[in-house]
Amino acid sequence: MYYLWAVAALSAIVNAAVTPDTDTVCTALYSKFPELLVWDPIEPKGVVTLGKAATYTNTLHDYWNSASAGNRPACGFFPANADQVSFAVKVLNAYPAVQFALKGGGHNPNLGFSSVKEGVLIAFRPNSKYAIPSPDGKSIEVGPGCKWEDVYGALDPLGKAVVGGRLGNVGVPGLLLGGGLSYLSAQYGLACDNIISYECVLANGTVVTASETSHPELYFALKGGGNQFAIVTKFVLKTFNIGKNGKIWGGVRTYTEDKSEEILSAITNFVAKNTDPKAAIIPTFDFFSAVGINAPAIVVFYFYDGLQVPAGVFDEFNAVKSLTDDTKVKSYPEMAQEVLGGEYEALRFQIRENTFPNMPPTQMKLFLNDHFNLMKKKSQEAALKDLLDFKLFSFAIQPMPRGIAKASQDAGGDALGLRPENGDRVWIEYDIAWLSPLCDGKCPPYFANVVDQHHDLHKEKYSGIYPTNYESGDLEYLSYNPIFMNDAMEGQDVLRSYGNETYARLLSTHEAYDPHGFFAERQGGFKFT
Repeated sequence: MYYLWAVAALSAIVNAAVTPDTDTVCTALYSKFPELLVWDPIEPKGVVTLGKAATYTNTLHDYWNSASAGNRPACGFFPANADQVSFAVKVLNAYPAVQFALKGGGHNPNLGFSSVKEGVLIAFRPNSKYAIPSPDGKSIEVGPGCKWEDVYGALDPLGKAVVGGRLGNVGVPGLLLGGGLSYLSAQYGLACDNIISYECVLANGTVVTASETSHPELYFALKGGGNQFAIVTKFVLKTFNIGKNGKIWGGVRTYTEDKSEEILSAITNFVAKNTDPKAAIIPTFDFFSAVGINAPAIVVFYFYDGLQVPAGVFDEFNAVKSLTDDTKVKSYPEMAQEVLGGEYEALRFQIRENTFPNMPPTQMKLFLNDHFNLMKKKSQEAALKDLLDFKLFSFAIQPMPRGIAKASQDAGGDALGLRPENGDRVWIEYDIAWLSPLCDGKCPPYFANVVDQHHDLHKEKYSGIYPTNYESGDLEYLSYNPIFMNDAMEGQDVLRSYGNETYARLLSTHEAYDPHGFFAERQGGFKFT
């Protein structure tokens, strides 16, 4: 496997061709901020910054999807503040053919979303990595170079937390700009609902603050609308007391395949019946395939914002015999490090998302079992097609009860537009991981087709069956929308999934703040179509 990786890396190096304009942009950045610019060490000018080559290399390989490391930027720019980013934007504006990318934590696996081949990479780690609580502890300033483990670590001594990522290795900016689902969402809404303000660099290089009272349309657009509006150089987030003295109850239990029906039943009832907003779950179903062997496993993350879980909250789950169990009282940072905190940089990844209504229990249990069996079948087929490569297929059922929608509305709302009257839903995140770069071309499209088959399964057998607490709206549309940006795959029409009215509002904001296509045409991300 190492040999295959080395061949792919060598091929990328041989094919690299930095344009004169890109070279000029990198040179201008180096002239102004020599301490912040690092040339690609394999380029001729790499010798100029060879002493900082480790910074470039570490950034290049700190991606969840290791395939992103194949996108070698001509240079890496590592800003520490908005003024430095503003300068970079103004230089880039003078050379419209030069592509760039913004990198926070590097967790998004879509190629080109936080990486760029032969362009300029603006990487916020390590120089924009700071998390500074306010003197009264009610808010925290967070740099775009932070991962959630950095933020939770800064707040832990205060017994506080923010509504943020559930895995510590996930970057702050990507999660917040895509909406952000948290263990605390049933209490306080999505992560983006709890942002007080954004410090931003606009497409023309101007630095502004977006909040409820300053640039309110930009503020709204950044709350789940993605990276097509501005470069965020600082987030100010609300903080909340967590557990008791910062301690909560939670952890992971694993189960064998024969417990799948019981777990799926418990999930169905938890979404529809749980009324305690302090409780949260992430059930994950994993299918490991190697040398023709398929070995399903079930992993469930449990969380309760307190030291003791009241009777009735997880009773149905508690009745299922687990293989392992590490649930206990722990700190919030410890909870964010469960299952390595999402740190799996050695593999190549792709994700995709489906939204489904949480139907009445009888139908929902049937659908989830059909869904489980279809994924098992497809993972077995993939193993037989490629006996030499390891693959992991998985799906995570993310409950979206109407309580989260109400909390989101109560916090001010966002671009996703969740409404409690539309009933309970589930967001299902799908993952595929593989080792060999030889599958880079065929694994993602195969995977997309597999995920779409799960959507088609619901549409063919369960279409028209809606949550019992559904009250209003377009039934067909609400069944499969919105698409959750944080889990979406390139090509999914995320922004249109927010509805026509919101799409038009976001497009108007985009046209006002990016009239010449600086963000739309020169970097990756979910686009307007």
